[in-house]
Amino acid sequence: MRNIFLLLILLPLTLTTSAQPELSSYDDSVNRDYIRSVRLHVTGLLLSMPVASLGAREALTLSFDELDGAGTRYYYTVIHCDRTWRPTEEISQFDYLGGYKEGEIRDYEISSGTYQDYLHYSVSIPNDEVKWSISGNYLLVVYEEGADTDPILTRRFMITDEKVGYRTFVDQPAIVSKQSTHQEIEFTMNIEGLRTPNPRMELSSSLLQNGRWDNAMHNLQPRTITGTVLEYDFQDGLVFEAGKEFRNMDISSMKFRSENVKDILEYKEGFTTILFEDEARVYKNYIWNRDLNGMYVPFNRDFDHKVIPLDSLESTINLANRYNYREQNRSTEYTEVQLTLNMSQFDREVYVVGGMTDWKFLPEYRMIFDERLGAYVGTFYLKQGYYNYGYAVADAKGFPDFVVLEGSWYATENNYTILTYFRPRGGQYDQLVGVHTFNSNN
Repeated sequence: MRNIFLLLILLPLTLTTSAQPELSSYDDSVNRDYIRSVRLHVTGLLLSMPVASLGAREALTLSFDELDGAGTRYYYTVIHCDRTWRPTEEISQFDYLGGYKEGEIRDYEISSGTYQDYLHYSVSIPNDEVKWSISGNYLLVVYEEGADTDPILTRRFMITDEKVGYRTFVDQPAIVSKQSTHQEIEFTMNIEGLRTPNPRMELSSSLLQNGRWDNAMHNLQPRTITGTVLEYDFQDGLVFEAGKEFRNMDISSMKFRSENVKDILEYKEGFTTILFEDEARVYKNYIWNRDLNGMYVPFNRDFDHKVIPLDSLESTINLANRYNYREQNRSTEYTEVQLTLNMSQFDREVYVVGGMTDWKFLPEYRMIFDERLGAYVGTFYLKQGYYNYGYAVADAKGFPDFVVLEGSWYATENNYTILTYFRPRGGQYDQLVGVHTFNSNN
């Protein structure tokens, strides 16, 4: 009877501890307006997708700023998800987390010498508190103490246990109507490292363009299987709009103007950076330029005290990787940024979209038509750095459509990523057995 009594006491505790937080969505999101500049990447690789290898010393770094200056104690946990980014119901956190269910973000810095006061938080995972034991999709959840179902932010990341190999190809589509505007992906996958009697039932792949989830292709199955080689070479199957190179915004300095900065104004309250006017590019000829494929890098060039060079993108990446980012980040300023899009009023709402908006339509990034100027204007609050962006409207599904205002050209440089999931018969979760990123120009 004594053992039964103890079991009844411990059972509710066990269920509570192992249960995963139930959230309204399981994607990249920021749920407080005072949380800014959220980034998750492989430690030391500022432009990498958040993908790490199982069992390796590879770590991921999360960082963000708290602009209200409250100095809140933040905690975090991770949730294992299936290939469709829903919580894996067959397992609990005890099954994939070593150490503890949650950790506390103890590493933070107070801004110094900036108009905008903020606290810069960062944490590297896995660590002694939170670490995982299986591959797959994960959601990183950051929240205030005791509020894990009301997170301040969430971020997707992937842990891979590489067991397959790839060969990839990017071509012009076979369909004539798409040859000037689209890119068609073909790939083969060697699954010799897996033991699966039925790859069509147990394997599934996803294909991403520039790390975006909104236009990703899921549940891809091979056209043919020859031994251990799976071929994905559908005619007009894996086709993406190529788009155009993203627009670049270099606001890394509050002292020197980059090629796209018209003016920098300093007031008692802070800075305003005015960019040169943009034009819609849908009917303009394609022009290649280096970009970050939609991503952004917070960076303070004034820490270096050097004039912005002509190739500021390459310079920014080199300097951001070279300097002790923790030290120079404390003096990185925030600035209002004014954008102008010279075009007549459109019958759909126009937004600025990119990695800085998590590829979503955010209210604060909506462009407003100014009848006096006869153009769209927008004012955004951003941290010093190098940003990519584009102008988009909503497509039929409510996702960003860049082509209407930016145009599309088959020669555009894009990154593509293949994710391959494996759930053997009777398996409890989707293993991530392959991740491969390749470039359309290689």
